[in-house]
Parts: sequence; structure tokens; C-alpha cells
Amino acid sequence: MHEDQRHEGEISPLLGRQKQKIRTSTHSLSFYQTRSPSHVVGLLSICTFCLAGASAFLNVPVTRLIEDNLCRRYLGNSHRQGSPIDERLCKTDQIQSKLAYLNGSLALVEALVSLVAAFPFGVLADILGRKPIILLSSVGSLLSLAWVLAVIALPQIISVQFILAGPLFTVVGGGSTVLVANLYSILSDVVPDTDRASAFFYMAFASLVGASVGPAISSRLMESFSPWVPALFGFFAVPIGVSVLAFVPETFAPSKLDPTREEEHAGSGEAQPNAFKSHLTQSLRLLKVSFMMLHSPSLVLVLATFLTCMPESLATSQLFTQYVSKRFDWPLSKAGYLLTIRGIVQMGVLLVALPLLSKLLLQWQHPAGKDLTLARVSATFAASGSLYIAASQIGLVISGITLHTFGAGLAPLCRSLATSYLAPQDTSKLNTLIGIIETTGSLFAGPALAWLFSMGMKLKGAWLGLPYFALAALFVLCLLVLFGVSAPQRDGAEDGYDGEGGLQQRHPRSTEGDLDQEAGIQQT
Repeated sequence: MHEDQRHEGEISPLLGRQKQKIRTSTHSLSFYQTRSPSHVVGLLSICTFCLAGASAFLNVPVTRLIEDNLCRRYLGNSHRQGSPIDERLCKTDQIQSKLAYLNGSLALVEALVSLVAAFPFGVLADILGRKPIILLSSVGSLLSLAWVLAVIALPQIISVQFILAGPLFTVVGGGSTVLVANLYSILSDVVPDTDRASAFFYMAFASLVGASVGPAISSRLMESFSPWVPALFGFFAVPIGVSVLAFVPETFAPSKLDPTREEEHAGSGEAQPNAFKSHLTQSLRLLKVSFMMLHSPSLVLVLATFLTCMPESLATSQLFTQYVSKRFDWPLSKAGYLLTIRGIVQMGVLLVALPLLSKLLLQWQHPAGKDLTLARVSATFAASGSLYIAASQIGLVISGITLHTFGAGLAPLCRSLATSYLAPQDTSKLNTLIGIIETTGSLFAGPALAWLFSMGMKLKGAWLGLPYFALAALFVLCLLVLFGVSAPQRDGAEDGYDGEGGLQQRHPRSTEGDLDQEAGIQQT
């Protein structure tokens, strides 16, 4: 994707666009001569696998290290410093409550920093290029992780609560949000439109594989050695993954910027001090226009379902291992194996079950109607699975996490459904809006789940599953919302109708769209 900047009041810079197309074509030709798209997709998939694996590696051991730190402080002088500590001594309500609140607060701080830092660095990526921003983002992420591990390693010098300062380091580069976004931007720059969906599939598959094998290997290393071993493995997996990009050429060259602006500064020797301000202004207009697209009540309802993404993500990863460990007196390393089961089931759902069901349903329903049907089924699985996870028998909990994972297609299905209400040129704006909604959900997800877990421990008994009762209620609400949605009869805004009997506000496809003119950009 690139941004075609226009001067105020300029009606049709046809000559500039002609030059831009020539320049872009020349750039693309030289690129394909050096690296084929399939070669780049392979390298990006390896990078994604390493990053997803690093996150999976770190999840359980870091939770265990924080728990151990809190446990030693709680036991005080009753336990000799530096000696091994029985994990079972750390399962008291006080320690587990503090652990839940620390993890929940960490998610909140990460979300706040992401809201502040991700947007400006996203703009800079369209000025400086993708790779410099990815490198900067990885540095910020490593600094954040290094701070967390240093605080845990020095309990006599600094309180464990200071891990909450770790996400502040992601102001350097915008953190993982910007890093992943730019990996997909590189893919969009390189791969032709006809092959883009398949390329995204390979990236998603690599991420799923990393997220599936990571917890099993991490848990095994924790059992054989100590939590520090997989934690350090996860730390070094980040630079290893990013180093793969050394073999990928920069895809967003200066030639892809608007040539009228290049000529404006040619020979002046200026560093274009207003470039960032110009991009930021246009991006803010894009944000404003994203909200203006919400002319369909059904589209608003579909977008509301994305508020479930972060609560579900936290409840089925970090909190899940803590919950199983506390409720059934399991070591965290053993509970971590259940995340691998979830990852394997998720791969089966997304790679096999959903594609087959989609193909089958298309015989009776149009694409948007098919997406809506499968989204409702997915929400049903997610709600019922959450109820089983709240059970007091481990067999039911394992069945619950499996059943819940059958609903893994909810978010991609709702994303696909949402695009059917709009013209293709509005897809980028829609994805921007979805990202904002997901981040909004992350602001309350961590603290709310921590409070529910703490309250469940106070109430005891069946109430220990209170976070998952709440998660089930959230998905029931999501299901009711989806039953209030009317799918458009045919995909795309060219249909002229919003699927609810009303005339849709159309955006001309043969000329510049009204929204694009207001935002000051053209998505390609």
C-alpha cells in the first residue's frame, strides 16, 4: 500500500499519476529481478514463525517467574533466599490474585502505549520505508522484554511491580503492533493482487505453527531445566526472526512516493521537514473518514463483535494457564501443554473445517450470508466452550478449551462479513477501524479478567471459573448481536443496497471516491 498525496485544491493531477505509475512499474520490475514474490513470502513466513514462537515461548515461563518472585516476597524470611521453592506453595489466593492483577495491568499498559505510539510509527513507515521501522520496533520490544526479565532477576533491588514500566520502552518503534503491520505491508507491496490472499494464508499458517509448537517446547524446557531457559530462548528468537529480513529488499522505495512532492524538493537540499506532518494530517483524515463509513446499522453491529477479541485472547492464553494451575494444583509447565492442544485444534479449524464448510454453504448461500451463518456458529461454540472451561473437572476444562477453539473463525469471518458492506477502496479504512476497536477492547480486558479471577477465588467453589462465566456471557451477547445483523444480498458496494432494503451510499469506482478525496489519499 502507498499513499498518493495531493495538494489542496488540485483536481486531477493526471500527469503526476502517469509518472508515478511509470516509476512504480520500474521499481517493481527491478524488485522482481532480484527477489521473486514467492521467495519473499517464504522469508516473511519464517520471520512470522519465529516471532509467534517467541511469544509462545515467553508466555508460560514469564508467568512462572513472576509467580516465583511474588511467592518469595510473600514467604519472606521463612524461605532461604536463592534456594529452590516448591511451586505448590505459590498457589495461595493472595499470590494468585497479585499475579492476575500484574498480568492484567501489563496488558493495559501495553494497550495504552500501543494507542499512543503505533499510529505515528505507522505513518513513518510510509515515509522512511518498512524495514527501518520493523528494526526500530524490534529494538523497542527487546528493550521492553529485557526490562521485565531484569526486574524479575533482581528481586532484592527492585520490586516486581516495576515490570509495568516495561511496555513504555515500546515507544521506540511502536512495539509488536507496528512490527506485524509492516510485515504485512511488505507482503502487500510485493505480491500481486491475485496472489495476495494466498500469501496472507501462508503468513497466518506460519504464525499458527509457531504459536502451537512454542508452548509444548517451552513447557518441556521448564520441566527439564528452569523457566529462565525458555524465557531466554524466546528473547533471542525475536532478533533471529527479524534478521531474516536482511535477505528481503526494501519494498517501499522513495520512488513510490508522490513524484510531485519529490520534484518540489528536488535540488533544494531540504530534508522535507513537513513530510511527517503531511502524512500525519492525512492519516488523521483517514481515521475520521473511517468512522464516516458507518452508514449501515448491520456494519456497526458486526464491528462491535471485535470487542471480544482481546478478552478471548487473554482468557485462553496467559490467564488460562494460571487458572488451570490454581484450580487443579498443576505446575504451570504442565498447564502450558494445553495451549499446544488449543493451537493444533485452531489449525484444524482454520485450515480444514472452515474452508470445507464455506465451500459447502456456498451452494445454498451467497458469500456474505455464508460468513454470517458461520460467524453465528463460531460464537455458539465459543460461548459453550467458555462454560465448560469454568467447570471443576479437568476433563471438562480440556473439552471446553477444545470446544471454544472451534469458534476460532469468528474474528476472520466477521472481518470478511464487514468488507461485504463496503466498496473495495474502503477496505484499508475498515481495517484501521477494526484495529482501533480491538485496542479499545484490550483496555478493559486485562483488569476486568484479573478482578473476576480474584473475586472467584474469594467466593471459592464453582465461582473460581467466574472469568469464564463472564466470557461465555460476552459471547452470548456477541451471538445476539449477530442475529441482529442482515447480510447484504451480494458482496460489494456496487450492489447499491446495504442488505437491509435501503440504498447504500456508494463510492464511485471509476473515479476518485468521495471518501478518498476527503482523506487525501488513494489506496492501491
